[in-house]
Amino acid sequence: MHHHAPRQSRGILQPLVAALGLAALAAGSGCLIPQDEALLESVPQFRNRPPRVLEEQVEPSERILRAFGVGSCTQDFNVVVEDLDVDDRITVEWYVDYNPSNPTGFYRQIVLANTGQPRRDDRGTLRMDLRSANNPLAPPGIHLVEALVTDRHLTNRQPDPPEEVFLADGGVVKNPGFVTSYSWVVNTVAGDCQ
Repeated sequence: MHHHAPRQSRGILQPLVAALGLAALAAGSGCLIPQDEALLESVPQFRNRPPRVLEEQVEPSERILRAFGVGSCTQDFNVVVEDLDVDDRITVEWYVDYNPSNPTGFYRQIVLANTGQPRRDDRGTLRMDLRSANNPLAPPGIHLVEALVTDRHLTNRQPDPPEEVFLADGGVVKNPGFVTSYSWVVNTVAGDCQ
């Protein structure tokens, strides 16, 4: 009787282990995902992304200059720009006291050199000297200096209409241009530069 107990438990254990093994094999085969045979012919084109002004590197860092003309007659305004679309042509257009009811073109325009990196090495810089002739910041009072950063041509400070990108399946995607701005308020005072 002592010999029969181990044989009986061994007899139940073997079919149980076999059944568990078959169940694990069946469950494991259910995780296989059939592959679709359609292959992409080419990598889809990315949509255009907007350029970005790195605010922590803008100069001057103060957005309000309260007494321009006292102690210094010159002021550099500059922006550092990043664009993840490294092949985009990035332009900085500078405006001083822009009036939408009497629009004029930009005061200065700077095209930033392309280095193949998201962050452009060039700074879009505007140097203002109160001693220079016809400087728009020379009259005492409040002025607005704006840097418009764009990856498209601007018409009336707005990007030109979106480019149409034709897809392989016959569809069309509109790829817009972007403009972002950074501005300073400048109070020019009749100081040492007049």
